[in-house]
Amino acid sequence: MNTSPNDPPVLLAHSYTVELRFTGDGLDPVELTRQLNLQPHNVLSASDAASSGRRRRPFWAYKGHGEDGFQPQWHSLEAGLRFLLRHLTPCRAAVIDISKSFEGIWWCGHFQTSFDGGPTLSAEVMSEVASFGLPLAIDNYFADQP
Repeated sequence: MNTSPNDPPVLLAHSYTVELRFTGDGLDPVELTRQLNLQPHNVLSASDAASSGRRRRPFWAYKGHGEDGFQPQWHSLEAGLRFLLRHLTPCRAAVIDISKSFEGIWWCGHFQTSFDGGPTLSAEVMSEVASFGLPLAIDNYFADQP
């Protein structure tokens, strides 16, 4: 498909975002980055949380931004999770260890413009995700216009 920079973006009926998140009191994003040897796309330190003026807990979030093959949105939830798993499997033991001290979650966003389907996952990907011992959450967002 040929597109020019002036063409509107192609909107899929369903697209997905995926990331691994940790949150909790006492969480130090710099320390998690060191332990996992991964660059987060978003963090909130305890000092930043305290100065925000509202009750927020420190967090660390990774979606593979900057890694080869990264996409800000995925055509399927499975494709996005496979990408994250490729980068997180080598540090599975560290993720499991960190989850003993902080709340960890596989966070997925499901963006839809119609009600004709949704995510499906293979048994293989479900098993790999489950092997980290973290819950998987899917937040759904509906937009009736692009």
